[in-house]
Amino acid sequence: GWKGDDCGELNLLPMPAKPTLAYGQYPDQDGNGLASWGGSIWKDPENDKRWHLFVSEMTQGCGLDSWLRNSRIVHATSDDAMGPYKFEKEIIGFFAHEPTVVKVDEGYVMYKIGCADGAVTGSNGTGLVGPCTHCSNGTTFGDCPGTDQSYERACQDFLFAPTLDGPWERQNMSLATWNWTEANLGFESHAPVVLENGNILTFTRSWGSPAPLPNSAIWLATADSWNGSYHLVDSKLAAQPALNNGMEDTFMFRDAAGYLHALFHSWNNPYVGAHAFSRDGYNWTMADTAAFTLSTDVEGGSSITYVRRERPHLLLDDDLNPTHLLTAVTTDNGDLLDWSFTHVQAIAQ
Repeated sequence: GWKGDDCGELNLLPMPAKPTLAYGQYPDQDGNGLASWGGSIWKDPENDKRWHLFVSEMTQGCGLDSWLRNSRIVHATSDDAMGPYKFEKEIIGFFAHEPTVVKVDEGYVMYKIGCADGAVTGSNGTGLVGPCTHCSNGTTFGDCPGTDQSYERACQDFLFAPTLDGPWERQNMSLATWNWTEANLGFESHAPVVLENGNILTFTRSWGSPAPLPNSAIWLATADSWNGSYHLVDSKLAAQPALNNGMEDTFMFRDAAGYLHALFHSWNNPYVGAHAFSRDGYNWTMADTAAFTLSTDVEGGSSITYVRRERPHLLLDDDLNPTHLLTAVTTDNGDLLDWSFTHVQAIAQ
């Protein structure tokens, strides 16, 4: 699954000569364009030929520029991990974003951001309440003002379901002792790991105003169970922030040897796929090489270079080996600059 001198680069296989959009639709003359922005893949535990994708989809025909208002989380399925994934149902309406699904003993937990209240919370002073509507064909036209960060504190919750097919129900997240001065966004850009003792370990980040640091700093957080009380790891146990390299979109996972890894979107183009690793979960080291870049090889010797490639998630097999990389990408697509789609690439074993 990995290659390079420090085993820090994903051994990605070339994409098919006619790449498939895992989730999304190309803009066309009939206005069928559909924009999406990454998600979380799981293989069906009862059906080896069924995969589940929980993905951020832009509503109202809009593109990525509308994400802070128009993003909703939907469930899609496919008979191939690469896709294409077919829409099944809406899980939670706009604004909701960054779905990450984690397996727990009782079922599945979906972490996300957003209030799912019709893009009302955070609209004060923005000149708009609700979603943006001046869109079509997966593209946003004109300005779509984002909501402010008040939704981060107002709506810290997750969803639980006994199976991947649901039913999904929202539950409040306990943040009674959360340090809002340091991790001012609460849970954001997170992808938790369930440890063998049931504890949760995850990264989150600080950003915007009032943030304690100028960069997008990565903080280590924990809870004694998925439905326990979440708090930052004590700075006596782990450096806080854990990493401060201008990164977001964390995805933490364990490998077959029990070591912890994390992928990030780094703002250091074109090496956008940052990789960190840890033996104990407290002390993290950045790999010297990027896990992935803006470019993907294509069968036959050509390549595709994307404008943006973010929101990395991995599909792991039963032995915790990575089999596929999921990212969210935009292309150099002329006037349709904010059309985006969800991309899946296989990893050599």
